[in-house]
Amino acid sequence: MSTPEPDIMDAFMQTLEQSFGHLGAVGCCDLMDHRVLSPDPLISELVFSMLVWESSIEHALRAVDCIEDHLIDLNELRVCTPEELVAVFPSRYPRSLERCRRLIRILNTIFERENCLSLAHLREMNKREVLQYFGAIDGLPPFAISRVILLGLGWHAFPIDDYLTKMLAQHGITDTSLDIHQQTLRMERLVRASDALRYYTLIEHWASKQRVSKASGAPPPPARNAKTTTKGSP
Repeated sequence: MSTPEPDIMDAFMQTLEQSFGHLGAVGCCDLMDHRVLSPDPLISELVFSMLVWESSIEHALRAVDCIEDHLIDLNELRVCTPEELVAVFPSRYPRSLERCRRLIRILNTIFERENCLSLAHLREMNKREVLQYFGAIDGLPPFAISRVILLGLGWHAFPIDDYLTKMLAQHGITDTSLDIHQQTLRMERLVRASDALRYYTLIEHWASKQRVSKASGAPPPPARNAKTTTKGSP
């Protein structure tokens, strides 16, 4: 009998907990002073999530440094051309031009709706209303929506993009035949609400390690087997 999907997920997360459980949270407000990007923590999380999308925490942090060094604020960013913003970002940033086009379009859509760059009003909405609000923003990927919901609003969601999908598929967790919207819904069903934040955090740390190992040409360290690494544990 094949192992049920939740059991596969839980077993894999046990191995990640041993390797990455000591590392901290991956929200924008956890990794930096969010005011570097915006006084509004939800806008900061949204922008940071767009920088992490199909990329990594490390790439995103370097991009934030570049934004801080070259731009006054996000209002200046949103009036840049995509090509100008690409020049601000670190070199060889994954999907740089597409990311810049999306980010500019997203921020301008929010500004046109709210007459400012703020998402504070989302805290007065329920989850369905927030999903409808985000769903009407052209270019905003499910990954960024889920990060804001999970890390910014504290509701159940599971951020997943194509990069994470491909990485997790190697361990039998994701299904690459699904589109990203279907994959997002599948992961939300697979992961319990009480586990979502911890599981996503561990996966983000693990995926970043895999990307660094791949870039350096060194083979990524295998996930340690939970049964063999608990020997001698109290």
